[in-house]
Amino acid sequence: MTNTADVTIHIDPACPWAWLTSRWLAEVEKVRPIRVTTRLFDLAEVNRSSDTDEGHRRSHGAGEVALRVLVAARRAGGDDAVARLYTELGEAHHERGEPLDDQGMLSRALTAAGLDPGLAEAAGSNPTTLDELLAEHRAIAERGAFGVPTLVLGDAAPTFGPVVDTRITGEAAGELWDRVAWLLTTEHFYELKRERTRRPEIGRFTVPAGTTA
Repeated sequence: MTNTADVTIHIDPACPWAWLTSRWLAEVEKVRPIRVTTRLFDLAEVNRSSDTDEGHRRSHGAGEVALRVLVAARRAGGDDAVARLYTELGEAHHERGEPLDDQGMLSRALTAAGLDPGLAEAAGSNPTTLDELLAEHRAIAERGAFGVPTLVLGDAAPTFGPVVDTRITGEAAGELWDRVAWLLTTEHFYELKRERTRRPEIGRFTVPAGTTA
């Protein structure tokens, strides 16, 4: 019997790169024995005291709104609810260009994920959702995480990446996983990087904001 590997991906719904990495892992689950858990990372918190440009500040602020709804979703339905809602948020925001902090979009995403649409408003009015989000963010940051996507394989140290610019499917997803998994568990490996020359292949870079594909 092949053992199932536990993989945690830390995401911020504002990040298109984390979105594509999460879609890759969803494909890997179909062809390799892994079990993925989605955890939260707050880019707004990372950049609160930095010189981040205004565009990123707005994007990350909207992401924080959605992150608090993800906290509420986990309270209501556990890790499976987080995964379902993150998928719906990603399809709405990254593929269709809908704003992450739009209450209507959040309510529709909750409904599509099989959750109470009222969680959208409740999450924003309950300060404990932010407290829980920041506690989760700081816990992984203290282990060395600094951005998203961040992966943790079993008890290994958090690792940033992989960053991919398109959806990788089928056996190609599995083959990439085979190589990444080895790196994730190699103690003395730290960094491998090349220049990023293309934008992520997602719908919101081709569909005007406020319209649907």
